[in-house]
Amino acid sequence: MSEATGINLFGYNVTDEDQLEKYRGVESNGTEIRQCPPFFDGLLCWSRTDAPGTAILPCPPASVMGYIDSASDNLRKLAVASKVCLANGEWYKNSDGISWSNYSLCVLNLTRIEQNYLPLYETPAEFALLNKWLPIIRMISHIGYITSFTTLIVAMVVFSLLRKLRNPRNRLHMHLFASFIMRAFMALLKDWSFIGGIGLTWNVVFVDENAFIKEENTWICKVITSLWQYFIVANYSWILMEGLYLHNLVFLALCTDSSTISLYIALGWGLPVLVVVPWIIFRATIEDTLCWTTHNNSSLFLIIRIPMIICILFNFLLFLNIVRVLLVKLKTSVHLQRKKMKYKRWAKSTLVLLPLFGIHYTIYLGLSYHKDYRVELVGLFCDQLFASFQGAFVAFLYCLLNGEVRAEMHRAWKARRSKREVDFFISGHTRNSRDGINRKRDKITATKKSPVKNIK
Repeated sequence: MSEATGINLFGYNVTDEDQLEKYRGVESNGTEIRQCPPFFDGLLCWSRTDAPGTAILPCPPASVMGYIDSASDNLRKLAVASKVCLANGEWYKNSDGISWSNYSLCVLNLTRIEQNYLPLYETPAEFALLNKWLPIIRMISHIGYITSFTTLIVAMVVFSLLRKLRNPRNRLHMHLFASFIMRAFMALLKDWSFIGGIGLTWNVVFVDENAFIKEENTWICKVITSLWQYFIVANYSWILMEGLYLHNLVFLALCTDSSTISLYIALGWGLPVLVVVPWIIFRATIEDTLCWTTHNNSSLFLIIRIPMIICILFNFLLFLNIVRVLLVKLKTSVHLQRKKMKYKRWAKSTLVLLPLFGIHYTIYLGLSYHKDYRVELVGLFCDQLFASFQGAFVAFLYCLLNGEVRAEMHRAWKARRSKREVDFFISGHTRNSRDGINRKRDKITATKKSPVKNIK
């Protein structure tokens, strides 16, 4: 048997005729071995593979969305691409008849908890559970934001049309409503315009149904991400302003319901600028990757995260102080029956204050840092549920179901109906009077035109 001269095909050294013939797909005894041919899918070059079988290659750098350096060892082992070679010697094709490569493990599956990013899985079982629930959570989030956006717009129209409700307290509510509206709008805009949460349509390239980001011309998506972050921080800021205003109303004698709110407005919209602008500068100079929706350097995200945590904790302290004062005043009542009624009022007041102060954020703050992925999933579900519907809760509690607002709406409706009745009466009376005058005028004119006979 003559030896081959020694060649290298796709990294394989072939040194004798038998091995060369086998590599070409024919055994030394003449029996054919089916193999899938070499194939380039646009990202990786897949070498010849025995059929049936699965080719496995390391992931291409472009497909790992910025998290591979900080990934755990277990997750890094899973980050491989694969391609199935069928028994007939052809590469597996999807339902559209296109040769398909599996890059699902290359893209580190991360999900957004409004502002925080958490690694979703380290084992296939965890990934399967999260892959089942994440679409449900995303759908609930969309429904919640749409509901909040709609009800808040209605509440803003009500406050704008009813002049007697234009006091400083309700104007402060309107700014809070505006922050919820913009938060919902930017969340929906980002979710619906971004592909896979990583970039706009023109920033993403699809290869065999897998999405990969292009780094060119990403400034528009970075602007959207920056505005999204700003209005999230602004929403937390305005929840704090509402809590601070109510706290000052209870504890400060000089603060009344008619006090100016200019300082609250300046702080409510100004403080988020002081938080987001430094984050933008650091992202643009230190970690200018993708559309700024991911964070390789988690410390950069603390620029936004820490101020929000401070708002949550400070608001929680204000809430506890107000509830404490209400409870102290309740205990001064001696009569048992009156005390029971006051306890009910205190419980009702406390429940009403919960969404205004964003107390649920305090609970989910601990869940978001839990190590167990099941607890994280529960925390994510609850966080998205309450965060998306919170705007609707606030709109109903402080406007649409508020007794003062409903009474004013009823009064305005009665006044408008009375005005219409008066206008109808006046217009009818005027029309009747005009008809009477016209009849008299016609009668006089007819009398003047009639012939008068002189009787001598």
